[in-house]
Amino acid sequence: MKGHLAVLLSLWAPLAASEEIVKNWFNDPFFQVRAAIPDCPLPLGPYGTEGDRMRETHYRNERGLRCYLEKKCTRPSSYMYDADIAAAIKARFEKSALLEGASLWVTAQRRFAYVEGCVSSPRAADEIRKLLKGVPDLEQTIVNVTRDRKSPLPYRVAGPGQRRVD
Repeated sequence: MKGHLAVLLSLWAPLAASEEIVKNWFNDPFFQVRAAIPDCPLPLGPYGTEGDRMRETHYRNERGLRCYLEKKCTRPSSYMYDADIAAAIKARFEKSALLEGASLWVTAQRRFAYVEGCVSSPRAADEIRKLLKGVPDLEQTIVNVTRDRKSPLPYRVAGPGQRRVD
């Protein structure tokens, strides 16, 4: 039995070593607002690899501070608005019957809202933008949705060998 266990462990070790972890390194708000389409691929959202984190760190500091320096923000970083924006977006979806036949996830990042997922309505993108219009401090809404899950997706998903860790 010990021999079989050793063989199994030796086969598993290279697989475990080749697995790449993707994490939400900066704790950007990422949440689901609709869940009606069960086979809708989960967006990668703000998750990334260690390499992504390293590349993004300086860029995020610069982008976050620029808003304040240009006097477009009262807070020292545009990322400091994201939790409030996320709460407002959740509340709007909870109070609305729009897009109940969709599966949608939202990432709030630097005063932008990225809405990704699967829809059945050809008017979904316009409905999402309209629903989120006027959310306090939200600068832009970017909608990446699909009605055809067999075509290439308009948003990123975890790649082969990547494992999402919270």
